Amino acid sequence: MNKRIEKLLPFAFEAVKKHLTENGKISSQYNGYISSFGASVIQSGMLMALVFNHRKEAKTEKDRLKMMDAIHHVIEKEVGEEPTGDLLGHFQSFNGNAVVQKRLRAKIMDAATAIKLVIRTYPQKKEANE
Repeated sequence: MNKRIEKLLPFAFEAVKKHLTENGKISSQYNGYISSFGASVIQSGMLMALVFNHRKEAKTEKDRLKMMDAIHHVIEKEVGEEPTGDLLGHFQSFNGNAVVQKRLRAKIMDAATAIKLVIRTYPQKKEANE
């Protein structure tokens, strides 16, 4: 396993428990969201993937923003800070600084991978509308 991702796993467990679990289980929709996030970044770019995942969802879907909050939680905990604001705002705050955005993109992808691994260790529940 990649050492960077391995280092993020404790923070990912904390983030998943705080942002994505309900009664010790995770909605199976979050597994789909995190699985498609990487493909969305590759296909559309980081900014568009973040914008898409920050929009308000239909009533039948789980809130994608919780997944973004979990990723932001991992990134901020890694550097020893408490998460403030949202991931989209954090990424946009470095607009015009391609070097920092490139580093942040790598951190976001590593955090998403760590969360993806952690989600798969939890029991999943199907929503009534699935």
